[in-house]
Amino acid sequence: MCIRDSFREMDFKYVNQNEETAVALLRSLDQNHIVTEISKRTEEERAQFATQIHQLNKSYPGGLENYYNKAKKLLADSAQDVNPYADYVPSVPKGESVDFRSPDFDALEKDGLAQIAHTAFVLVAGGLGERLGYNGIKIGIPIELATKTCYLQYYIDYILAFQKKSNAPKPLPLAIMTSDDTHTLTEKLLVENSYFGMPKEQIYLMKQEKVPALLNNNAHFALRSDAFEIDTKPHGHGDVHTLLYMHKLAEKWNNDGFKWVVFFQDTNAIVFRCLPAFLGVSQRNNFEVNSLAIPRKPGEAVGALCKLTKKDGSRSLTVNVEYNQLDPLLKEHGGEKTDEKGFSLYPGNINTLVFSLKEYVPILNETQGLVAEFINPKYADATKTAFKSPTRLECMMQDYPKLLANPERVGFTQIDRFYSFAACKNDLKSAAQKAQSGLAPECASSCEQAFYSLNAELLRLTGVVNVQQPGEENSKVIAGIPLNFGPFVVLRPSFGVTIQEIRTKLADVKISTRSTVILSGDINLRHVNIDGSYEFHGSGTVSQQNLQGTGDHAFIHVHAQSDLQAEYLKIRGYDFKNVSSLLRITAPNPSL
Repeated sequence: MCIRDSFREMDFKYVNQNEETAVALLRSLDQNHIVTEISKRTEEERAQFATQIHQLNKSYPGGLENYYNKAKKLLADSAQDVNPYADYVPSVPKGESVDFRSPDFDALEKDGLAQIAHTAFVLVAGGLGERLGYNGIKIGIPIELATKTCYLQYYIDYILAFQKKSNAPKPLPLAIMTSDDTHTLTEKLLVENSYFGMPKEQIYLMKQEKVPALLNNNAHFALRSDAFEIDTKPHGHGDVHTLLYMHKLAEKWNNDGFKWVVFFQDTNAIVFRCLPAFLGVSQRNNFEVNSLAIPRKPGEAVGALCKLTKKDGSRSLTVNVEYNQLDPLLKEHGGEKTDEKGFSLYPGNINTLVFSLKEYVPILNETQGLVAEFINPKYADATKTAFKSPTRLECMMQDYPKLLANPERVGFTQIDRFYSFAACKNDLKSAAQKAQSGLAPECASSCEQAFYSLNAELLRLTGVVNVQQPGEENSKVIAGIPLNFGPFVVLRPSFGVTIQEIRTKLADVKISTRSTVILSGDINLRHVNIDGSYEFHGSGTVSQQNLQGTGDHAFIHVHAQSDLQAEYLKIRGYDFKNVSSLLRITAPNPSL
């Protein structure tokens, strides 16, 4: 007896057409274990369940049938240990290494800034800060304590500065990918802060939907234990391409005359200092896809960019290969080659991408933005017939090049980690463990140090500012994480987005290690010695000054379990005693 006949015998009546369609779809996908549960539920539960099925079917390209069919194949491949790269030979992809200290850097930034005038921005911000011990969205965390500017404000400030300084003919759009967990909180952060000065219509929020969790190798959907709903899980940040297709944003931007789209992650603030050079490399090399990369050591737990060519020569692609797949792939072909400094010839991927919109839009229209998926079930035993917990299909935004027929215009830009990558990912305990293993802690305190250090180095690179280097006396260990803070230097985007622009505003400036210096706007400093805490802003010149005031970065211990301290301090393990004792100097100022 079929399920439908059993419904008739029970005088089963659908609560609405939506439910009848949902039942038919589930039966066609071998989900009878769910169908048999429906008659046991109230009409309200059944109606809500049918609505959920309709939404899941609508949000996934090709519907649940496509999801189910892909899941069946990928689960079968996983159970049989199929290696997706077995037929490929790796080689080093084409790309360009960029040195902030090179004579060509100013010209590269200039070329890139001209391209930024025609660039849209996409922030992949689907995560909460739970992994950090922060009860909120990660883009709401202050990057540093000198100004307490959060990540989202910094990104918006930067885009607005790019817009002004590149003489962009149109406002530069910002799309933000959110999730069920972060969408409302992101809206709230924007509204409460008046969109951080960006016009509301310039910002687009795109909420990512989840996908069904899978119980077994038959791709049976899991039900939640606490409600009559399909259990769902995040699909991965590769959904950003589908969302841009569904919201027709990439198409709109292309039609509006924009040339490029930059994708960036939620807590890597310093990457914005690289974007002019990054766009400059894309323009010079005519790259359709350009991935920002960092030098990596062989064996480092970072995905690497590789050119993969089929053994029969029928196809090649340039993609990120995850580190757990990279080592066996390279070993099979002679091992991982290194340069004279011991770095791998295969650069490390940091998930900052720039695409040419002209080529991106047709691919989105053809594929609905659905990039190659993978599955990573945690098996209960060696038979690989049962899972420890439900799994799901996942996708990553950096796998987009797998959709391209021709990889010849796919490349990378490699920039030293110091200038390009400091992500806030870990709580203090995990960060301390990474530090003890010789790895980057990637936590709030290490990101704050990286932020100040990069800004101080940018001032040194101008050749007209002497910023005192931190010494051994500045070293300390906080919550198990070694730190060495020099001066707290904050260069607001309004002060300068290229080294050349910053250079034109400064001459013969000295900054001591104990100082806090914040520079914003069109202010100029000429022959100024700074030993203390100062914020400079305005549109004039401060000259011939020997400024000495309060300073000394006195650390105050903040316990992670304290109920009396803000969470953005607890995830650092410290506060600064004098960080708020800034003397604000506005130019022009008759007293100076």
